[in-house]
Amino acid sequence: MVQYSGLRFWKDVAARDRTIDRLLALRAGLTQQIIASNKQTSVLLATWNIRDFGGHRLNPGPRLDESLLYIAEIISAFDLVAIQEVNEDMTEFQKVMRLLGPHWDYIVTDQSGNMERLAFVFDRRKILFRHVAGEIVLPEKKGSPVPQFNRTPFLVAFQAGWFKFNICTVHIYYGSATDTAKRKREISDIAEFFAARQKKDGETYILLGDFNILNPEDPTMGALLGGGFEVPAALRKPTALASANFYDQIALRTQNKLVEIKNAGNFPWQNYVFRDDAVDYAAYKPFMPTKTKTEKPIKTDIGAYRKWRTWQMSDHLPLWTEIKVDFTEAYLESLRTGAEPLADFSRKSVSAPSAD
Repeated sequence: MVQYSGLRFWKDVAARDRTIDRLLALRAGLTQQIIASNKQTSVLLATWNIRDFGGHRLNPGPRLDESLLYIAEIISAFDLVAIQEVNEDMTEFQKVMRLLGPHWDYIVTDQSGNMERLAFVFDRRKILFRHVAGEIVLPEKKGSPVPQFNRTPFLVAFQAGWFKFNICTVHIYYGSATDTAKRKREISDIAEFFAARQKKDGETYILLGDFNILNPEDPTMGALLGGGFEVPAALRKPTALASANFYDQIALRTQNKLVEIKNAGNFPWQNYVFRDDAVDYAAYKPFMPTKTKTEKPIKTDIGAYRKWRTWQMSDHLPLWTEIKVDFTEAYLESLRTGAEPLADFSRKSVSAPSAD
């Protein structure tokens, strides 16, 4: 549960009441669309590019306190969230972690391309860190160096219930909308890297994050699927706020036939906070900058508001999936019959729950 106690001390009563109204609406939306399906037999994984989180290089001012509450509320609906675009100043990120409360923890990289960090935020009551973490560096080919990633992918080993998995978050190079060659190469490289590893160790790999994929039929998606990763139809959803682009993805590669994706979707936060209506535009217009750093005037019309709110929340929607983590029945049946069901319990990725 997000720590709301600080709201008591807000001197701006109008802002406090607006935030309370929006939090109640946000919680209702999350309950209806996501939390209602969360059971002890499954785990909720999400990926969210939170725009320039702490960077402020292009951001027209820091996030409002209420924005951090909304971000924390959305994260708290899941068990583990991969976050992209955590930038050099981690003040906002740390505030969100305090709002999430003492059961939440995180693992974050140092800065790489574009001064960005990649992070995993997780609820320790549900998710166990298996003490393996590292950035991905591609091996040489025939003794020669190969091009590396603009923003280095980050892999961590976790466990939820019976389910042991390796999860890697990425923020693939964007470039331009018309020249996607480097983008496609990075996607292909990371997919092939884990395909080779998974064939060798038989473990389960989840690849998620901001791939900058344009649509399910684009060659950028083909590069991901070409590595043998599965992207179920339910996950092939637009996640860009202001366009129909399918930038964010969650892909799975496993030999474990017991692993089951039960549900998936994206969460349209803009239906509940920083809404696209005259009421919210009027409420937030006083917070919008009117001049640039060089004193040039800035528009504050409804179009400018729609752009400004992406710096408060994000220009991406969270993408999430629910995965089954309870294999008790299959395991007990295997003990009775003396057979290993589908050979899955011989794999490192599935064994009886333990502290590892």
